[in-house]
Amino acid sequence: MFNYKKLLLALVFSFSVSFTYAQKIAVVDVQKVFDGYQKVKDARERLDKSKKIAMEELEIFRAEMEKIVKELKEMEEKIKNPNIDSTALRTKYQEKVEKAKVKQEDMVSYDKRAKATIAQRQRNLLVEHLGDIREAVKKVATQKSFDLIINSSETQLGVFYAGEKFDVTEEVIITLNAGVGK
Repeated sequence: MFNYKKLLLALVFSFSVSFTYAQKIAVVDVQKVFDGYQKVKDARERLDKSKKIAMEELEIFRAEMEKIVKELKEMEEKIKNPNIDSTALRTKYQEKVEKAKVKQEDMVSYDKRAKATIAQRQRNLLVEHLGDIREAVKKVATQKSFDLIINSSETQLGVFYAGEKFDVTEEVIITLNAGVGK
């Protein structure tokens, strides 16, 4: 049979030892830090410009495709007209169809490349600045003598509640941005 007295004694001993070696713990919302970091804001701005340029390029492709489709429809109407010799027109029509296919393939290819490039830049953004964030967290932890700082972002399932006195997010953002522009 299980001995509850031994279990209780072990628990009391564990708690007394842990109180003897109390650790200072804090939390930081890494997502909020990331969003508040000026270098990240600047990088996101550049990324948004790249996205805008890619969208403008795709609009140019679409406009060119619309023009080709319009021309094809006009040619189809002429081909249907029995009063017009359509042999040369059919040849031009086929050439235009081929041109439309090439343009479509180019547009799809450009779209895929642009999306892949932007996705890679987003991944690089995270990796590039995560080291800075770690260093800033370490600096705040050292300054405030914290033994442990836990990520409290909403995307993290490890921390469901932490009192405000444990949150050092703003201090980490201030620490990070203090080094920007140096």
